[in-house]
Amino acid sequence: MFSSGGESLLDTAEIAGVAARDPSTGTWESANTTWTYIHSPAPGSAGNCADTTGAFDAFYGLRGFNLLLSSVPDEGDEVMLFRETTFNIQTSELDTTTLGLFRGVYGGALVEFATGIDTTAQFQYRTGGSTYADTLSGSALADIDAIRILAYARKRAPTGGQDDITFGWSVNVALRNAR
Repeated sequence: MFSSGGESLLDTAEIAGVAARDPSTGTWESANTTWTYIHSPAPGSAGNCADTTGAFDAFYGLRGFNLLLSSVPDEGDEVMLFRETTFNIQTSELDTTTLGLFRGVYGGALVEFATGIDTTAQFQYRTGGSTYADTLSGSALADIDAIRILAYARKRAPTGGQDDITFGWSVNVALRNAR
């Protein structure tokens, strides 16, 4: 595997899994794992690749695929490392009268990065590339290719004003293997 810039640009602590793409069907098979489990820091990693003179730090040997996936990727097959991120809408730590949007590495501490969200904030799940739903059945989980975060905030009208002002944003978070 080659990573432009070497391991220093690869946040290995956030790696939560690996996936391999079947070149004949285009489908991805994934498995949860850690960088420590799959990284093989053997001195010959770069030497097993073509024309790697002076680029040793940018090449990695990966191992353990036979225990993680149903088939081991062949030379030239696409392999993806992924991370899992948790998003949560919950009571703000900065203003307990509103909600906040929190983000963190899966299993890690969540950090609030949006405050003042009102109760209309929600996650929507995209399936089929264009259809969004507020809820899905368990059988449809594998069809999710993106999650939309809708975060609205409400500024109360000043004294004598007409109505509250609502403002917000939405963003799609593409999921691994999404097309």
